[in-house]
Order: sequence, then C-alpha cells, then structure tokens
Amino acid sequence: MTTPTPDDPHTQRPEQQGSPAGNSGMTAPTPPPPPSVPSHVPPPGGFQAAGWEPERPQGLAITAIALTGLYTVVQLVGAFGAQDATDRTKEAIESGTTQTDVAGSLTQLLSAVIGIASFVVLALWMTRIRSNLAKRHIKAGGPPRVEWWGWFVPIANYILPFLGMKAIARRKVSLGILLGWWIAWCVVWLSSFGTYVASFSGIDFTTGEYTNPDALDAIVPLTYVATVATIVSWAFLVVIIRRVTDRHLED
Repeated sequence: MTTPTPDDPHTQRPEQQGSPAGNSGMTAPTPPPPPSVPSHVPPPGGFQAAGWEPERPQGLAITAIALTGLYTVVQLVGAFGAQDATDRTKEAIESGTTQTDVAGSLTQLLSAVIGIASFVVLALWMTRIRSNLAKRHIKAGGPPRVEWWGWFVPIANYILPFLGMKAIARRKVSLGILLGWWIAWCVVWLSSFGTYVASFSGIDFTTGEYTNPDALDAIVPLTYVATVATIVSWAFLVVIIRRVTDRHLED
C-alpha cells in the first residue's frame, strides 16, 4: 500500500473534500449578502420621527400670518382716524399751540412694535424653509440670509426681499402671486415716504416755522392708499406662506 504524499496531485486536502469546488478545482463562490431594507420602507414612527425628513414649520407660519394680519388691522384703524388727526394738527399749527395726539401716538407705537415682531417671525419662517430645503439637498438660491438684511439696504430693499421669497418658493407659488405681494408692499413704502414729504413741505426752513398747514391734507389720501396696499399685500402673503409651508417638502 502506497502512502500518499502532500505533493501527490491525486490527494485532496481536507478543506476540499466533499465540496464541489474541491472536485472541480474551482474556487467556491462567495455567498450573497443578506437582503437590505428597502429605502421606501419607513422606520418605526415614520421618517420625521427618525429625523430623516424635516418638518413643516406650521407654528411659525401661523404666527407670521397672525402678526402680519394684526399689523394690517392696526394700519386700518389708523386710516379711519387719519382725517381727524390731520385736522387737529392743522388747528394746533394755526393757533400756535402744541397738542399731543395721544391716540395717534399710541397707534404709531403699536404699529411699530407689531411691525418689528412681524418682521422677525417672517424672517424666521423664511430661514426655516431655506434650512429644510438644504436638508433635502436642494439649494434655494438667491442672496444668502437676505430675509434678515435685505430689508435695510437703501434702494436695493425694493428688490432683495422679493428675491429671497422667490428663491424659497421654488415653483410652489406663481410669479403673479409673488409680484402681487411685493408690488403692493412697495406701494406701502412709497406712500409712507409721501406722507413724510407732505409733513415737511409746509415748513419754511429759513425760519423753521410751519407756514403752510394745508400741505398736510395730502397725508390723508396717502394714508388711505398705504392702508389698501397693506391689505392687498397681506392677502397675497397669506397665500404664499400657506402654499410654501405645505408644498416645500414635495418633489
């Protein structure tokens, strides 16, 4: 009986015995990897609960709509008293007395406070929308963080906030609605500037005296125009906020 040697080509190694590869001289195939979980199957609690999908900023949207609406109401109340306030101011100038328009001052103060709060919340909402788009690897475009600083750049502020809103809308809102919001708001700014011009146009700057109180009459129609434009702008803004909030996470 002959003892096989390790170099004997007819001798099978132990790891080759009983395997098809050992019999054929081929390498055994690599077993397939275990099946992976399909990407469309949500984890327990859903995509949002797992942090995979950003949430819609419904709270900020509602707050922005409410505050801008409250600002619009304050402007409307001020418009109703514009004629009386102008008449009292003219009487005070003609009589040489000084009067403090308490109601008008409170309305202006309330308008300023609510206006600032509206700006902050609206900018926070726009920032959140932009952040959600970035999480979905969608670049909103437009000037970065323009919703914060774009309102304060002289002359350029007539276009920069519009570009910021247009960037985050991303085909979720029509251009006509965006322009309706922004053009109406620009009319508000222009009308407000006109009231300041009317207020100072009756002053004789050589003496510092108010020599033409009738120049104040232009304030009333300008106030009416600004109020109507504010209402129109707010109506379009509500549509923009609601549609962008609801649709910005859709493909």
